[in-house]
Amino acid sequence: MQQSINYRIIFHIDMNSFYASCEQANNKDLIGKPVVVAHNDVFRKSIILTASYEARKYGIKTTMMVRDAIKLCNDLIVIEPNFELYQHYSQVFFDYLRTISNKLEVTSIDEGYMDLTDVCQKVNALELANTIQQTLLNKYQLPCSIGIAPNKFLAKMASDMKKPLGITVLRKREIESLLWPLPIGSMYGVGKKTAPRLQEIGIHTIGDIHGVNHDKLREVVGKSMLEYLLNRSKGIDDSEVDYYSFDSVSSISNSHTFDYNLLNVKTMKDTLKVLNNSVSARLTSKNLVANTIGIQIKYGDFKLINRSKGLVQPINDSLEMWNIVEELFDEHYDWVSEVRLVGVFATRLSDESSDLKQISIFDDFDKLNKEEHVSNVLNKINEMYKNKIINIGINNKKGE
Repeated sequence: MQQSINYRIIFHIDMNSFYASCEQANNKDLIGKPVVVAHNDVFRKSIILTASYEARKYGIKTTMMVRDAIKLCNDLIVIEPNFELYQHYSQVFFDYLRTISNKLEVTSIDEGYMDLTDVCQKVNALELANTIQQTLLNKYQLPCSIGIAPNKFLAKMASDMKKPLGITVLRKREIESLLWPLPIGSMYGVGKKTAPRLQEIGIHTIGDIHGVNHDKLREVVGKSMLEYLLNRSKGIDDSEVDYYSFDSVSSISNSHTFDYNLLNVKTMKDTLKVLNNSVSARLTSKNLVANTIGIQIKYGDFKLINRSKGLVQPINDSLEMWNIVEELFDEHYDWVSEVRLVGVFATRLSDESSDLKQISIFDDFDKLNKEEHVSNVLNKINEMYKNKIINIGINNKKGE
C-alpha cells in the first residue's frame, strides 16, 4: 500500500505558440517554418497574435506589426486567423487532459491547471508530465510546457521557465535559488505598468521585494497588491484548482489571457468577438439559449470585473450576443488601463425548443427578416459541409 502525501501536486500545462502550433498541426508543410498568425492586410499594420518558435528566432514577437516582422524575416509566412480551428484543437487538448483527471481548471483557450495529488500517489509526477507532453506532441502535434509545484502560482511560474517543450519542477525549498533571481516583470501578476513602478523603488528581481520598506511598497502598489507580492514571492498561494467552474451546465464561458498586458482596444474587441462566437457555437450545438450574457475583464494589476445583462428574450445568436458584449465592454472598460484577460459568458441557460422568439412592436421587421434569411442560408451551408465553417461577421463601431 502506497503512503499518502500531505501536500498538493499541481500541474500548469501551457501550450507553446498555440495558434501557430494549430496551423502547423493542420498543415504539415508549415512545420519547422517561421509562421505568424495575423490579419495580412494591404498595409501590413496588423498585430501578430502568435509567432512560431522558428519565427521568434528572428526576433519576431507577439504584438509586433506584420510589416516590422517581415523586415526581420523575408521568408515569414503570414496566416489569417482561423479561430474555429483553434477552438477545435483547444477541445482536443482539454479532452485529453480529462482522460487523466477531471480536476482540471481551464484558464484560457490554451492553458489550464490540474490538481494531480491523488493521481501522483500511483505514478511519478515527472513521468506523468513527460507522458502528457509526448502524447500531445506525437499524437496531436501540439507542443506544451508543464510546470509542477505545490500550488498554482509556483506551477505557473515553473511552466514559463522552459519553453518550448519544457518540464520544470519548482519546490518551495528552491524559491530563493530559482524564483528570486528572476526579473520582477516576469512575476505572474506583475504587468508592464506595475513593473516600472517597482523598479523605481529598487525592486528589479522578485527577491528584491523583501529588501525594500513595506510601507513604501504599499504606497506604490496599494495594500492588496502588497499582500500579493509578499505572499507569492514566498511561494504562498492557497487558491484551489477550480475544476467545477467549466463543468456547470448552468453556464458556458470562454476566456483568453494575452501574452502581454494590452492597451490596444481593437485587439481586445477582436478577441472578444472570437470568444463570443465560440460561446454562441457551443450554445447552438447543445440547443441551448442564454438568459444572461456577460463579460470578464482582468486588468494588469489583477483587478477582475464581471459585468452582465439579463435578457427579456433568451438568445444564442452570435450577432445578438455580440451587440450585448460590445455594449458591456464599452460601458465598463475604463479605457486607460492595461488588460491581461477578457472573457465572455452565458448563464441562466434553458432548452432552445422551450423558448419561442417573441417579436416586439418596436422591432425592425425588415431587419429581422433579413437577419433570419442570412442565418438560414449560413445554416444550410454549414449543414452541407457538416461543419460550422462560416460565421456572421461583426463590424466594429468603436475602438478601431
